[in-house]
Amino acid sequence: MKIKFAFAAAIISLVATPAFASFGHTESQGKQLSEGVTPGGILTSGFPHEYALSLNESSEVKIASDHFPGSSSLTLGMKAKLMNDSGKTIAEVDSFNGDFTIDEKLEKGEYRLMVSGDSGGLGDSDIHQYSLHVDIQ
Repeated sequence: MKIKFAFAAAIISLVATPAFASFGHTESQGKQLSEGVTPGGILTSGFPHEYALSLNESSEVKIASDHFPGSSSLTLGMKAKLMNDSGKTIAEVDSFNGDFTIDEKLEKGEYRLMVSGDSGGLGDSDIHQYSLHVDIQ
C-alpha cells in the first residue's frame, strides 16, 4: 500500500509541476527586452519577473506595462525598478491602475528591469497577463 501511495504522489508531483510554471514564477526570469512588445505573464506576490536590456548606444528608453483590456483596476498593484549593471537604481515606479511607465535617457550598457506585484488572478487566463511595451530612440 505504501508503494502505491508513493507512486501516486510521484505521478501527481510530475503533473503538478508544469501547472506551477504557468504562474510565471520563473518563466520570465532573464527575458531579454527589445523594442516592441514583450509578453510578461502573470505576476504573483513574492515572485518578481526579471528582464535584461542591452543598449549599444545612448538612447531614450520608454518601458510601459499593459494589461488585457478591462483588467486594470486599483487592485492591480505593480512596481518596476530599472537598474544598471552595477546594481544602482536608475528609476523606480509604482503602477497606476495596474500600469506603469518608465521614461529615461540611458547610456550604452546593460540594464536590468525587475517587475513585482500582483497582476491579479491565478492560472494563465489572458485577462491576468501583462506585457511590456518598449520604445528605444
